[in-house]
Amino acid sequence: MKEFEETTTDLVKILASFTQEEFNKIPFEGSWTAGQVSEHLFKSESNIPKVLAGNSKNTERDPFEKTGVIRSVFLDYSKKMKSPEFILPSDEPKNKDHFLEGFESTRKQLRNCIQRIDLSRTFTDFNFPQMGQLTGWEWICFAVSHSRRHIRQMNNIAETLQTAGRTVDDAA
Repeated sequence: MKEFEETTTDLVKILASFTQEEFNKIPFEGSWTAGQVSEHLFKSESNIPKVLAGNSKNTERDPFEKTGVIRSVFLDYSKKMKSPEFILPSDEPKNKDHFLEGFESTRKQLRNCIQRIDLSRTFTDFNFPQMGQLTGWEWICFAVSHSRRHIRQMNNIAETLQTAGRTVDDAA
């Protein structure tokens, strides 16, 4: 729960730090904008409460079994990952406030799931790519680890945009 709350705070903080213009600005060639990262993260997280409210079964293994793999995959910043097609962001401009409100709502729903649902169960309505069915604890671990990865990415984007802005301003 502590990690969940920390990443929620960090996510809201980094999103709020961007101006609307910066939110849609490409920091460097080949990069997503902060808005695109937000859309990807939102698409990834917003359905977790639905999965956790869906069908489940008793878990016949350690309910934390896949958390180590999830953490190692998503917190290995040396590896660039390829996103599944269904959670890729569009090229359209993004509204920062839309995503701020969306994350706050999704995180509130997830907080309610953590408090009310038996997360040791295996949730069967969605197979996680390359891992299959996850327990509730594994879904929460994914939400935390995946958001940490992209919070770091957005911090790098913010830093790049600030550095570029200072360079332009200093040259004037």
